[in-house]
Amino acid sequence: MMKSLLTLSLLASIGLPTLAAAPPDPFETLAREKAERPWFARFMSGDPVVSGFPGESEADFARRVQKWKDAKFGLFLHWGPQQAGGEYVIKPAELAKFNPVKFDAEEWVLTAKKIGFQYIVITTKHHAGFCMFDSKYTDHDIIDATPFGRDPIKELADACAKHNMLLGFYYSVWDIKHPDYAAEIRGPRYASYHQYMLDQTEELLTNYGDVATLWMDGEWVNSWTYERASQYRDHVRKLQPGILLVDRIGQRRLGDGDYGSCENFTPYIGDNINGRLWESCQRFDGGWFWRGKDTSQSFQWALMNLVDTVSRGGNLLLNMGPTPEGLLPPKSVEKLQPLSQWLQKYGESIYGVDRGPHYLLDWGTCTRRDNTLYYHVTYWPTDGKLIIPGLNAEQPNAGISQVTFLGDADASPLRFSQNGRDVVVSVPSKSVDPLVSVLKVELTSPPVVDNAIRPLGRALRPQTGNAKMNVGDYFLSSAFAKIYGDDLHFSLGAGAGGHRENLKGWTNPSDWAEWEIIVDEAGAYDVLINYSSWMDSGKFSVEVASQSFEHAVEKRVHKKGRKSPFAAAFKTVPLGQVKFTQPGRYLLSVKALEIDPKAIEYAQGLMLLREVILVPVQ
Repeated sequence: MMKSLLTLSLLASIGLPTLAAAPPDPFETLAREKAERPWFARFMSGDPVVSGFPGESEADFARRVQKWKDAKFGLFLHWGPQQAGGEYVIKPAELAKFNPVKFDAEEWVLTAKKIGFQYIVITTKHHAGFCMFDSKYTDHDIIDATPFGRDPIKELADACAKHNMLLGFYYSVWDIKHPDYAAEIRGPRYASYHQYMLDQTEELLTNYGDVATLWMDGEWVNSWTYERASQYRDHVRKLQPGILLVDRIGQRRLGDGDYGSCENFTPYIGDNINGRLWESCQRFDGGWFWRGKDTSQSFQWALMNLVDTVSRGGNLLLNMGPTPEGLLPPKSVEKLQPLSQWLQKYGESIYGVDRGPHYLLDWGTCTRRDNTLYYHVTYWPTDGKLIIPGLNAEQPNAGISQVTFLGDADASPLRFSQNGRDVVVSVPSKSVDPLVSVLKVELTSPPVVDNAIRPLGRALRPQTGNAKMNVGDYFLSSAFAKIYGDDLHFSLGAGAGGHRENLKGWTNPSDWAEWEIIVDEAGAYDVLINYSSWMDSGKFSVEVASQSFEHAVEKRVHKKGRKSPFAAAFKTVPLGQVKFTQPGRYLLSVKALEIDPKAIEYAQGLMLLREVILVPVQ
């Protein structure tokens, strides 16, 4: 600083002009105000959300999102020269030989429709900066940098329009190739890069017809500020007012964009989702881009992810990486044929439905259409009795008019009875479908379910970031909590599966969370809690059965990868042992005892709370 002042004084003393300091970038105002905070409290921390369409009425929003919401099943396509160089770097040799002469847009669309996909989202520009469309603002695109000489995005857009397939575009904020891009604020030429984004987005939303959704990525850096995101959002809205925006238009916070994005995991969902739309993007192939060989999952894996996601109210965006020759990966397409056949028979239980009223079923999933429930039975009962817990417990025969197998018009209705608060359906000794059978339960009024939490009858399905629990454990997910207060809220989570669903925004000490559990037998349980925090941010208590367990929040350090709030490092810690002296219903609550003022100032709050777990003491 002293050297700079001396230099300016010397220039002035000899009569030479001095250079005025560059004016601050107006698109970094809020970010600069947080420049002295710890790194984790910058980004968009504490900024207003970047809503998808400010001021839109609920009715207009419902109309705008209806087609996408009803579609349920989308095909994600990460395609480009990326292979030897990986996802982030494209080697010059890859560009020289990228010539997808076998690409047939109409065949892609018809194949996708046959499998059961209702929309497609394709990469137009990924992190490496290469553009898969004809852009006049760069030579780093498929027309100018490869021998292909065609615009595959235009061909795909035309084929989607012809065959009534919704089309969305992936576009990366993060651009390793562009010389003006910067990840931090105060990038000297970032304004020109931002204009480059605006110009390219105008090309995409002007030259390719109707676009269902703009799926952004790479927004996890400080340079993607609230002001830039808001201007970009307004630009998009002016070009295509009906488009949907993923929450990555902001930084994946509650209220950013039109719908949430869960990467490589399916969150658990309860009533505190408050109608928020969301989508799970999952890799059917082992990587996002083609890896040079088949690394795909099984169709059973795809089916389980689809019924899990739709039953919880989300859309599934299943990823494939087309080959450099321009083919949808043949092995992946072949593997998904049984899923195609299953959807032809049971699509009524998937497309256009709402999430089921159950938080968690040990043996399957549930979707809803008005007063009809569809139960996907993924684990068939060996005793011929399918127990539906807590369904319409206050009504005679649970208000059920009929139970049948979906897709079997000739079958007789199934017998059912009420056992306490549960419904017992008599089913054959073996599943009627080799994949997943679907029961159609027709009700005389809207369903009401008692979602008090019971011990797990089956371990949770293995998935990235899932808690590891056993039969007999109580799983008190943040998704199932009843929340008291205005600031504490349920978050879908962000980034990869390690940052799953959680309660966050705990900046008000009077806010708290509660779960109801059913204990069938007296006994002792270890109390565990899974949380993350970037600070030693305060203390909380867990209260249950007239017993209290206190804990001081400990800072968690994420030791690998880039500095990003999406990389929160969760840890399960033991709190003590609770004794239930008699069977019954109990309330378990988590309450703040104190919150560090800095945690409130930094908009971090007490902690990110993922779940509470009760493990029976053997």
